[in-house]
Amino acid sequence: MSRKASTGLDTVETFLGVRKKIVVSVLLIIIVALAVWQFTSPKLLPPVGNKYSISGPYSNRGSWTLPETMRYGRAYMAISISNVTFPRTGIGTDYSLLVSNANQTITNSIVKGFGVRVTSMSIQDNVDGSTSTWGNGNAPGDAVQATSIFFFRTSTNHMLRFTVTFQMYDLLPLGSLPDQTVTSSFNITQTVL
Repeated sequence: MSRKASTGLDTVETFLGVRKKIVVSVLLIIIVALAVWQFTSPKLLPPVGNKYSISGPYSNRGSWTLPETMRYGRAYMAISISNVTFPRTGIGTDYSLLVSNANQTITNSIVKGFGVRVTSMSIQDNVDGSTSTWGNGNAPGDAVQATSIFFFRTSTNHMLRFTVTFQMYDLLPLGSLPDQTVTSSFNITQTVL
């Protein structure tokens, strides 16, 4: 049996093979990280003007505009509240809170727009102090929605306080950067029969 003699060239080729595998592995990890960053970013909220804040199905209880100064621009966020079902005692009333981008000014060319994620919402009744929690709604494609079911205990005029917290994001060509957290409260009057 003859054995092939080991040369320095074999060691170099083995080292280069390992190096290539490491480079390919690092590149794959970077690609997966960028894909996860892109797909977990909030959706772009294009400026829609007063599309959701004018009287209609999305704002039958009221609408407000919040001017927000952000790291790479200014956004005017429209908050629209509506009751989706007729309010009665003992039966849940569905409420919808919609966040849309009424207008924006972008000060950095790398930013393509702004996005929003609602992180919490609560409704509190001034008559008996009862509160309700929230969930994500089935929003239109150019807005973000949070919904809640509220149970009224008495037939009277109720003052409801909606408190919403949302995280704003600067959207980049690839991924997003969290910008600021906004917490605001809005009061509506609701007559319950």
